[in-house]
Amino acid sequence: MNAEDRILFLRYALPCASTLVKRGSTTQENVDRMTGMVSEGIAPEDGAEKIFKVAIAMCNSIARRMGKDTIDAEVIRRYFLMEHSEVVDERYGLMGDFDPVACKTYPGKVISTDGGFAVVETRLGSMRYKTVLARDTKEGDLVSVHYDFVIEKIDAQTAEEMRHASHEKRD
Repeated sequence: MNAEDRILFLRYALPCASTLVKRGSTTQENVDRMTGMVSEGIAPEDGAEKIFKVAIAMCNSIARRMGKDTIDAEVIRRYFLMEHSEVVDERYGLMGDFDPVACKTYPGKVISTDGGFAVVETRLGSMRYKTVLARDTKEGDLVSVHYDFVIEKIDAQTAEEMRHASHEKRD
């Protein structure tokens, strides 16, 4: 992955890191450090993303299916926006130590923003999300959300595709 793709991957993956901290796979200090770097558009050291073993493995699998030699933005978005929720359901069945609804990635519309937070309307209702990973979030934006973070702006077609992906029928 190039630096830009690593930042995108980590924007989507870091909200899951609390589970890895609970499991002892990383520390909260490491997560906070990487979140700070990613929020500033700085890629952490090469290999930092490897703590997300399942997501990396899934992205590698998707890249191969797509005929690609490397994980890129298209692969990352395919995984986190369209296929991640199915993996969440499978992993929850095995591990059971995280909130499977919060762990899924949802499309939403920003209702309001205030002081590093946005109220976003998703199929889960109106909820407050941190904007540290997507600081340019504005009222009216269509966005993807994961756990309690706004991840990035998305277009209407992507939002519609996400709504029809398997996770929208599963929870």
